[in-house]
Amino acid sequence: MFGISRLLVRRPLFILAIVASILIAAVACGEEKAATPTAAPKVAASPTTAAQPTAAPKVAASPTTAAQPTAAPTSTAVPVAARKGTFIVVNDLIGPPVFRPSLITGGAHSAFGLMDWGFYDFLLYAKYSAPPDFGELSNAGIATAWEVASDRSKITFTIRKDAKFQGGYGTVTAHDIAYSYTESMAQGTKNTRGPGLAVWIKEWVAVDDATLVANLVPGKMEPTWWYALANHGSGSTPIVSKKLKDEGGDKDIGTFAGSGAFAIKKWTSETEIIADAVDKHYRADPKIQTLKIVQISETNAKIAALKTGEAHVANIPLKFLKETKDAIPGSRLQMLGKYQPQTIYFGGNFWAKRGYQFDDKPIDKREGFKPDKDHPWIGNPDDATSMENARKVRWAMSMAIDRDSLNRNVFRGLGVKTYTYTDILPDNKLFKKEWEVPYDLAKAKQLLSEAGYPNGFSLTMWVSPDNTAAVDPEIGEAIAQMWQGIGLKTTVEKTAYAARRPTLVARSIDIPWEHHTFWLTVDEPKATTLVPSAGFNHGIELPEEMGMIRWKNITEPDFNKRLENNLKLQDYLSHWQLMASTVTMQPYWVVRPEVVEWKPHQLAWSMFNSPETVVLK
Repeated sequence: MFGISRLLVRRPLFILAIVASILIAAVACGEEKAATPTAAPKVAASPTTAAQPTAAPKVAASPTTAAQPTAAPTSTAVPVAARKGTFIVVNDLIGPPVFRPSLITGGAHSAFGLMDWGFYDFLLYAKYSAPPDFGELSNAGIATAWEVASDRSKITFTIRKDAKFQGGYGTVTAHDIAYSYTESMAQGTKNTRGPGLAVWIKEWVAVDDATLVANLVPGKMEPTWWYALANHGSGSTPIVSKKLKDEGGDKDIGTFAGSGAFAIKKWTSETEIIADAVDKHYRADPKIQTLKIVQISETNAKIAALKTGEAHVANIPLKFLKETKDAIPGSRLQMLGKYQPQTIYFGGNFWAKRGYQFDDKPIDKREGFKPDKDHPWIGNPDDATSMENARKVRWAMSMAIDRDSLNRNVFRGLGVKTYTYTDILPDNKLFKKEWEVPYDLAKAKQLLSEAGYPNGFSLTMWVSPDNTAAVDPEIGEAIAQMWQGIGLKTTVEKTAYAARRPTLVARSIDIPWEHHTFWLTVDEPKATTLVPSAGFNHGIELPEEMGMIRWKNITEPDFNKRLENNLKLQDYLSHWQLMASTVTMQPYWVVRPEVVEWKPHQLAWSMFNSPETVVLK
């Protein structure tokens, strides 16, 4: 039986203390207290280490063995109460209205937004738990019960009978769910989560309207499988109407027929989305009449919208949090999303020789694999000199990053320096001194010279401007400037995430790029995005011995062995410096005083969610 380890990467107390000081000032003036805790929640001590002095977000226990509640609850929605007002949310991007699962891609507007914003409901729902904790699963979602087979060959879901599609498309059935997930996993899909599901789910089968079976790939079931299907993890796929698809043509691409607590009334790309509350929804009874999501990507414009009341909530970069809150009497801060280590991935290092997850078939040369003079950070595993020179280049690029400066100037001291892909922070007793990357320009220049680049070189780095729930583009831009100090003439490419993501799926990316890492526990399977499996990866594919650590940890029941495997993986990644982890970003939203209540679920990143919980004055 697989439980989830409670040995988590820790969020240092001083970060919470700084933010708490802002919140305490608001409470002293008689204002609404934010949901952000002033002390970190308690977590069970690790079986391998002494209890830590700081704590981390709680993670839901694994629901992988026992059957969940078998009786479907009655509809939870109460008779429609008086609804008040229009609630306005800022988002970086409003993309085109696309609702076919295989065409919904990533970015600020994606499958996550369609569900987190209340337009489509999740298969599974967690009970509310204030961030930074993750709530326990409940039977409030479209599935009211689920059971994992003892041999881990399948998961059987019981589907409620009172969830309805808007637009006259009837009750949500197992057939709709099976179609939606199957479509998201189809060959050539652009879906953000579908390819990841295909790694461990073989097929979806609707036994009847109320019974859904996910048949699993042997040995590939994720220990935290429910996070890909629930509202409190790392995003999921919208459940759409199969009846709408069966009408033929492309009508289903642009036709909204959701099952959520809000129904879309107007969608204008790059401008706004307007949605109204749904009457007698099975799960929720919103207290606002209208939800309006407006596109504002520039920080100063976000702050201006908050100050003038043109928006009620917005995610604001850490460096502007205090001054923004202070400028709006009665406003407060809402923590939302796990902290995100801001990471530079050195794209193009595709070192895997075969598809070692599923078969022994050789892998064709990746388009992005270019170990040449124009791509000094890419090493050729068939050439020891190439590998060592590229390693020195990557180390030089990482050593040229002043992490203290990034934290001080971009995050106002609210972040923490970080050096690992596995998200083990320097204050964790598992951290090894050899993983630390010193800021040393002289040594960096020496390494470049040894690698054959005494005068540096020119390169392009991709920094996504529209993925601010997880990535602060100012970090990437600052790093590009820092690289100038060792002779690297860096051009910053600012392409929207959705437009660039296909190069991650196609393995054609060949440049460094800024993204993030996200892990809940130190023992969970890692290297998810560093292997040649279906779906996107970070432009890096590990050789078999290291990449297989991910698959070993999926089936390894012993905590200590899983932990040992991950430490071995980090030793390898640090030696080769395949990514430069820099500083953590803890996202916060500024909330205007007109918002009496908003109870968002904790997510992997800072995506607005749970509009049905909003109460306005």
